[in-house]
Amino acid sequence: MTTSAEAIASFRNSWLGAEGEDFASRMARRSLASFAEQQPDLRPLLFELEHKAQSELDIHLDGKTVGDHEADAAAFASLVRGIAEATKEIAKHALGRQRRPSTLRVLAPMPGSVRLVLRAAEPTEVDGGRTMQVTRTPSIDSRSLDTVAILLARADSEDVVDDDDVLSGLAADLPARAHFGLKRAARAIDEQDWEVTGELRSVRGFQPVHVGPKGARALMRALDEKHESTTEVVLSGVIDGQRRSIGALWFAPDGSAPFEAAVPSAELIEQVVQHDAANEVVQATFDVLTIVGGGAAPRQRKVYTLRSMVRIPSQPSFPLDETLE
Repeated sequence: MTTSAEAIASFRNSWLGAEGEDFASRMARRSLASFAEQQPDLRPLLFELEHKAQSELDIHLDGKTVGDHEADAAAFASLVRGIAEATKEIAKHALGRQRRPSTLRVLAPMPGSVRLVLRAAEPTEVDGGRTMQVTRTPSIDSRSLDTVAILLARADSEDVVDDDDVLSGLAADLPARAHFGLKRAARAIDEQDWEVTGELRSVRGFQPVHVGPKGARALMRALDEKHESTTEVVLSGVIDGQRRSIGALWFAPDGSAPFEAAVPSAELIEQVVQHDAANEVVQATFDVLTIVGGGAAPRQRKVYTLRSMVRIPSQPSFPLDETLE
């Protein structure tokens, strides 16, 4: 049964009204959490409220080199360090900073093959010696972790071919320094023959993530591609489909065949989802990147990355004036 908008708003208000640290507030939150766990429509909201809107990447390692809940320590460290470095570099680039500490946190590893949970820390500030949580919206680190998780998911998507335009577009949109961390993580997955499965949990819901050796190699190829030139194109048309979990959009421009494009941010994919649900005609701005792949016989490709999208207002129709003949 679908939970109504009124019930969702009521649950949010009840939780926010019980955010104190006194015994009654803690018991009220425990009761609300127990109720929400039984309601699928409330689980994402519960996660948002419990974690102050910050994302969490929960991954499990499995494969031939994982046994009895054990994995190679050096490779495991490379995977964690690679994801953390890429997340930090994406956040630094977005903020325009040269230096910034990583705020990603690791929850205690748990059994279940080998399990790891990475979480963006809650933004805080110090006021009069008291540390305060300052936002209920995803932090830049939270959004950066989303970006890394979506890229990993796309790398091993069933849609990926040898030269995948969306994967190339997502990789090309990252700051160059983030490539080093992603290569480190991908190399660990490939060398250890790991199957990494899990879930990205964020304010936008829960999305599956999977990347194995094949996806890791595809990601490394995309990160090694050379970028020759970038142009901008503005097109009108309709959305022909989208995949939120892997940052992909199919766009059908007026008078031309549909094409697939990368959607590099969670904010943009939310706009795409809304325009798609409303079946609206839109004007979309794309970066068109010329990419040359590696190997002995490199191939040149055009890769589209969405930059912005706005609805085109429908033109009012007027009845034909029968007096005009």
